[in-house]
Amino acid sequence: MFLSRPDILKEIKKGKLRFDPPVDPARIQQISVDLLLGRRFAKFKEKQGYLAAVHLDNSIWNALDIWEEFEGDYTLKPKEFVLAQTLERVSIPNNLAGMIEGRSSCARLGLTTHLTAPKIDPGFEGPITLEIANLGSLPIQLRAGVEKIAQLMLVRLSRPLSKKDLYGAGASDVFQHQRGPIPGTRRTAKQRSRRR
Repeated sequence: MFLSRPDILKEIKKGKLRFDPPVDPARIQQISVDLLLGRRFAKFKEKQGYLAAVHLDNSIWNALDIWEEFEGDYTLKPKEFVLAQTLERVSIPNNLAGMIEGRSSCARLGLTTHLTAPKIDPGFEGPITLEIANLGSLPIQLRAGVEKIAQLMLVRLSRPLSKKDLYGAGASDVFQHQRGPIPGTRRTAKQRSRRR
């Protein structure tokens, strides 16, 4: 069952569902929370050849030779793909799961905001990484901290999960507490840009 606006507000007030920075109640819609575009982006460097397989192991996130990370506003060219993050760090409690989706106002411009894997597991903490592509014919300016880029819907679980079953409890949960769109990197985007 999707949570409606009164229940989303109740979960926030109880401190179970958390957003940092806090979400203005005006951005809480009938069954969703509008999230803002963050400042961090990542994309494949140009002229990288090809990826060897669709089934990737976690080493792909540490392969700094194929990723370019940057901060600030970004102009997304037609047919271009980029990873971005929400401005808000989200903490999903053990009794809820999230579903992240694009917004129809963006889709009507040819901007896909979240291509696949909309599920945000109970226990997840961090900014949500978004796969963004421009399917249109015009460049689109992505303004950090301004664009309502995605919406988070919340679903109540049939039974709350125990601590050992929450996302982040397993060694393979590489997206927990990620700082940038590429979870394996340890340096900040600013530190990486100094090396260029």
